[in-house]
Order: sequence, then C-alpha cells, then structure tokens
Amino acid sequence: MQRDSDATPNALQKALLEYDPTTLETALIEWTKEHWPMAARAMVYNRAEADKTVEGVSGIRSDDARLALEVAARVAISERELLCRGIAAVLPEWLESTYGLRPRGAA
Repeated sequence: MQRDSDATPNALQKALLEYDPTTLETALIEWTKEHWPMAARAMVYNRAEADKTVEGVSGIRSDDARLALEVAARVAISERELLCRGIAAVLPEWLESTYGLRPRGAA
C-alpha cells in the first residue's frame, strides 16, 4: 500500500517518537550489557530479600503465582543492584570527561 502523504515525521512526532540518548545513558547501557552476568548471579543470592519483599502480599491464589512474584522480585532487585554498580563504575569518568570534575584527593 502506498501513502499519499509525506512519511517524514512532523515536529510533534519527532518529539514523541525520536530519542537521542545522552552519552551518560549510552555508557550506562553499554556497561550493564557487558556486566549482565553480574545480575544473573545476583538473582541466586537475592532470594531472601525477594521472599521478604513478597511475604506480605495478599490475594495470591496459587503457589505458581507466588513463585512468579518472587522471581519478578528477584529480577527487580538484581536489576537495581546492577544499575547501582553501573552508576558507580561509569559516573566518575563521565563527570570528569564532561565537566572536568574529579573526586577529592584524586590525582
């Protein structure tokens, strides 16, 4: 099927649909992609926190539903930890290269 109108996005479509990530976002995404096994391993170790997180949830009607919720909590906790580690790894270098900022005492 052919269009009669120009397919070039207008200003509103560009604002809503197009997105250029910042250098910080790109660096964080790349770091987390490179270190994703860290999050996978963390899912094993985050069981206790996930169990505690979902223990008070009501309305769960089956063991399968509880297990799914616990796995989702493990994933969320592992993603949180990976992001925190990514920020700690990427942000200092980004601040220095972007703004010339260095931690106190750094050479």
